[in-house]
Amino acid sequence: MNKIKKQDLSQRMRSAVSSAPTLNNRFAHAAARAELNPVLPASQPQEEATTQSAPVETIHATVPAAQATTAAPVLVAGGGVLREVPLDQIEPNPFNARHIYRPERVNELATSIGANGQETPGSAVAVDDKVILIAGHYRWKALKRLGRPMLLVVYPPMSDQELYAKSFRENHDREEETALDNALAWRNLIDKGVYSSETEIAEVTGYSLPSINKTMAILGLPEPILAIVRENPVQFKVSLLYELKLFAESAPIEQAIELTQGILAGEVSRKTITDAREIYEKPKTARKQKETSRAYKITRDGRDIGSMKTWDSGRVSFDVKIIDAVERQKLIAELRDRFGLTE
Repeated sequence: MNKIKKQDLSQRMRSAVSSAPTLNNRFAHAAARAELNPVLPASQPQEEATTQSAPVETIHATVPAAQATTAAPVLVAGGGVLREVPLDQIEPNPFNARHIYRPERVNELATSIGANGQETPGSAVAVDDKVILIAGHYRWKALKRLGRPMLLVVYPPMSDQELYAKSFRENHDREEETALDNALAWRNLIDKGVYSSETEIAEVTGYSLPSINKTMAILGLPEPILAIVRENPVQFKVSLLYELKLFAESAPIEQAIELTQGILAGEVSRKTITDAREIYEKPKTARKQKETSRAYKITRDGRDIGSMKTWDSGRVSFDVKIIDAVERQKLIAELRDRFGLTE
């Protein structure tokens, strides 16, 4: 596939903008999409959500009349109101489930929105004279490229925990977060006291506690490796990154970086890393060289009375049986004198 040249991209966007659907068409389409995929408050059951709606006036207060669109607000399920909000009134979710955004996807989305309009609204909460995104950050970044306001379903204020939980659910359903996204998000949530432990995060996300532990452990990777992972985090599953972390703890950083680049190129598997790690964690010890020994029989009057054995290392063993007490004591005395032995 041929890459689009940078000088052609802006021209394509301008051309797409000129042929985009009208505002009324986009409102009608977005309202239908919002009804199909409502973002409901965490404490409000699905069956009750369709019977409750936030007053339109509450949302009007968050969008100054001078900047508000002329289209009438549209009430949607879950108590939200569909509005077109100027970009300068939108702030990112401080507890967003996604942390890494691929520039190429932002460009593709900008081109698509330029040609077809924003078909699916984002979601946000009203806070004073601003709105804080719940989900839709890719769309927001694309619209900033186009200089267009954003279609949002705006809900009343909610807790920090709800801001994360809703962001996680919508992102997870649309495009599952990468392992590094999750690690960064969960570290941020715990550091800021939104959740007190990994156990609470496990309850919210549905991930097992061991999976949470392994995911957060990957933040212990050396920064040069994390920088490579950020280039395309989709390539790096949590099992690969955790194995890579264990490897980096026992091997030279240069080899860990080489393996990371191999993963990015699709040439390195988890087993490759495991095998490489075992070389460093369990180095093969040199086999002990077998010594050559020599044995000698000791005879007296044609009878075997013992033996002596020697080795190349200098070891000597001596085993003899002397029945005559006088002769035995004489030999013992000689050995004591030879080796300076005392009783």
